[in-house]
Amino acid sequence: MRAVLTWAALLAVIAALAGCNDKKSPISGPLTIADFKDKAAAAVTTGSDLDGKPGFGPSVDVTSPTSLSTFSQSVQASYAEYRKNPGNVDAVLRNFVDDVQARMARGNKGVNFADARAHIFPILKPKASFSRVTDDPATTTFPGDLRVAYVVQRADSFILVSRDDLGRWHKSVGQVNELAQANLLEETNKEQPLRCEMKLCGWASGDGYDASRFIVPQLRAQIVKKIGPAVYAVPRESVYVALPVKYASRIRDKVERDFVTGTNPVSRDLFVERDGQVVVLK
Repeated sequence: MRAVLTWAALLAVIAALAGCNDKKSPISGPLTIADFKDKAAAAVTTGSDLDGKPGFGPSVDVTSPTSLSTFSQSVQASYAEYRKNPGNVDAVLRNFVDDVQARMARGNKGVNFADARAHIFPILKPKASFSRVTDDPATTTFPGDLRVAYVVQRADSFILVSRDDLGRWHKSVGQVNELAQANLLEETNKEQPLRCEMKLCGWASGDGYDASRFIVPQLRAQIVKKIGPAVYAVPRESVYVALPVKYASRIRDKVERDFVTGTNPVSRDLFVERDGQVVVLK
C-alpha cells in the first residue's frame, strides 16, 4: 500500500508541475510594448554608459552622467522589429542601445541654425554642474560663480549647445545668448507671466527655466515695475523670487535652506541690480 501511495503522490507532483508549466506558458509569449519598453530601458543602463528609464508612452528617457543633454527615444520601431521575430529580442535590444548611444553622441550635429534658432533657450547652473560635462558646452559667466549654458529644446529632447555647434552655425556665444534670452522672454510672457503676491514676485512654474529667467533684463524690469528696487534669489532650478531690497534679511535663511535641501540647487546668494548689472548682495 505504501508503494502505491508513493507512486500516486509522484504522479500528483508531476501533474502539478505540468500544470504550473501550462500556466507559465502565456508569460513566455510575445512581450507587450510596455514589457518591451522596460527591457529596452534596462538594456540602455546595462549595455552603455547612459541611463535609461521607462518614459511616458512607448518611449525610454535617456540621460548621461557626463552631459546635461536628455531625450526620449521611442521603442515603436524596435518593437515592430521584435514582433517579426520574437526570438531575436536580444539583437533588437542591442540595436536600440546602439541607436541611443549614437543619438547622444550626435547632439545637435546635423541640425542647422535656421531649424534650431526658435528652440534655443538659456539654462542657469552653478559652475560645479559643468565639472562632469564632457561635450564642451558653450557658456557665459554670471555673477555668484554661476554659468549660463544653452540648449535646443524640443518636445522629446533637451540637447546642450556645444562650441562645435557655434562653429558650424557661425555664431558667437554673445549672439546665441541674446537669441536664447529673447526666446525665453517671449515664451515667458506668453505662457508664464510674472506672478506677485503682496511684495513677493517671481516664477515657480516648474518648466525647467524658472531660475534661468533671472538672467533676462526685461523680466527683472517687470519685477522692478511692480515692487521697486529688488533683491533676487534663485536657490534652485524651479524657484526665482524677488522682494523689495529692504526685506533681504527676511529671506536669506529661507534661500539657504532651499539651496541646501532642494533638488537641482542653483545659488545660495542674494542678488541686486546696480547700474544695469547683477551683483551679489554682500
